[in-house]
Amino acid sequence: MTVARVNNAKGVTKRKRLVSKLAARPGHQRRCFYCRRGFHGIEGITFDHYVPYRYWRTGRHDALVLACRPCNEDKADRIPWPLVWVLLRTYGTGTT
Repeated sequence: MTVARVNNAKGVTKRKRLVSKLAARPGHQRRCFYCRRGFHGIEGITFDHYVPYRYWRTGRHDALVLACRPCNEDKADRIPWPLVWVLLRTYGTGTT
């Protein structure tokens, strides 16, 4: 089932506010989190759950990053390698 998103004035304002909030984080400066390219307008910006939503079901803003559409689609529903490395370093491979 696909949920249609309403593109109205209230939604646009809320989206701009969220973009501003995420862009204000240290190191972001309105750039794609993955490829670091700058955005040209709000149209090219997508929100991505750094840890895929299916693994960490949260709507919290700290679980989101700004990403360009190609990077967001490329990452899809996978866990990013830097996070995999941290998890392996912290918890090991589970083999003895």
